[in-house]
Parts: sequence; C-alpha cells; structure tokens
Amino acid sequence: MATPTLSVIVPVYNEENYIAECLEALLTQADEISEIIVVDNGSTDSTLRIVDSFENRSSKVKVLHETRRGVAYARNTGFDVAASEILGRVDADSRVSPGWARSVKDFLGREDAACVGAVSGLNNSYDSPFRSLKGWFVRRQIRRGIFGGERRIKNLHGANMAIRKSVWNSVSDSVSVASDIHEDLDLALTLVHRNVEIAQLTEMHVDISPRRALTPPIEFFKYIDSGTKTLELHGRSTKRTARALRVHWTFHILLFVLHRPYDPSIGRYSLRYLRRQERARGLPIDVTV
Repeated sequence: MATPTLSVIVPVYNEENYIAECLEALLTQADEISEIIVVDNGSTDSTLRIVDSFENRSSKVKVLHETRRGVAYARNTGFDVAASEILGRVDADSRVSPGWARSVKDFLGREDAACVGAVSGLNNSYDSPFRSLKGWFVRRQIRRGIFGGERRIKNLHGANMAIRKSVWNSVSDSVSVASDIHEDLDLALTLVHRNVEIAQLTEMHVDISPRRALTPPIEFFKYIDSGTKTLELHGRSTKRTARALRVHWTFHILLFVLHRPYDPSIGRYSLRYLRRQERARGLPIDVTV
C-alpha cells in the first residue's frame, strides 16, 4: 500500500506561551506532514501573531478561524477542511517527538491495519517534577503490554491522536459539539459504537504541559463531571466508571498540591513561586454550563 498523506490540526485559544514550541516540533517533521492547520477559536492574546510568523515561514502552516466557541467546533473545522488521508490532532501545548508523523503514517498505511480507523499515542510531561518517574512508569507499562504495542483501546487523547479522513467523514454528523462534554472521548465512543477499531501506538509519543495538574480541584471536579456526561451520552456510565472518575479527581488533588509550588524555570520547589498566580490550563469544556 502507498504511504498515506497526513494533515495535522491544532485548535488554539490564547496559547501564546506554547504554540511556538508546538509548531517548531511539527515543522521538524515537515517532510512527513502535508499541512499543519491551526484553527484559532477566538484568541485575544498574541497567539495569532506567533502563528502568522510561522505561516510566513512555511507554506505548510495554514490558519483558519472558527468563531463558534468550543474545542469540538475548532477540531471539526480543521478536520473538514484538511485534504489528507489521515487527520492528526494535537493540542497547542503538545510537542511531538521525533518520528511521530512517520509512526502514524506507517501504521495506518499497513494492509493489516486497514480495520483500524484511528490511533492514539503516549505522552510525558515537560516542566514537571515527576517527568522521570512518569517516563519510567510508562516504559514499564509498555514492557508489560499494558500500554502501546498497537493494543486496541476505546478512547482517544485529543493531545495526541489521528483518524482516517474517510472515517471522520462517516461520523462527523454524529459527534457532539456540546460545550460540557469531552470531545475526544465523545469521538472515540462514536467510533466504538460503529465498530471502528482504535489502536494505541508506542512510537506515537508527545510531550505535554503539566498545567492540567494546576487546575484548582473545585474547577477540576467540573471537568470530571463532564466525563460522566460524555459517558451518559453514549449509554456507558456505570458504577465502575463513576468510581474511576472519583479516584481520578482524588488523585488530581494530590497532583495539584505537588505541582503548585514547583518552579520549572529553576527545576525545583519554591515558596516564592507558590505565591504567584496559578498557571492553570484552560479547560476544554464550558464549566459554566
């Protein structure tokens, strides 16, 4: 089979501190990527100025504007416009690892992977006091066959995923654009309902910001609640999933406490840094709903 083409979509909203590194990492793999589509969702900071500089530098970088607020709208706009056979998606704070694009194209271009409609990968966190520990844990899980290895999964990580354009076209009218659900989980469960396989690839790796850990626990509870709403939307909410989400929230409290005083600029904990304004990541849901 011929190697398929790949477009990468990056939804953005006020990402001036992250988008440059994201695009730099993608452009190092420009030979493997047909186009990089940045979908602005109403940024008010300098994000667009930074993206414009990359658009002037490379013809592969394109900017679209989606006025309807929400990650799902931005993602859908990028997916619909993209011309490639494979649609990659990363977050603005994702930094793809070397070989990321090639791993996606090689796998989805194989004849024995024709039944797989989407793929997701693994990640580690930069600017985190636990980067080494998390890296060790992920590698251990890979060796045990629990992570990666082309295993079939029932979820997609929006910061590191790809889907066949043909598959997207078949489900685009079925995915939700509700502002209080997880759009990546919603897409994954829509695929699962259609019996479309999702694979997790070991070499499809990105580094992401640990800023989600800095979301205050009360606000993060609303994020967890949106996970419940997404599962309920697909008739997959059970006592087991409810318990798992509660554990996730409890674990988040611990992560918040451990990350909050950590100053990545000096690589250690700092009481002075603790007094600074939190660096919480904007939630990809409308927590006012």
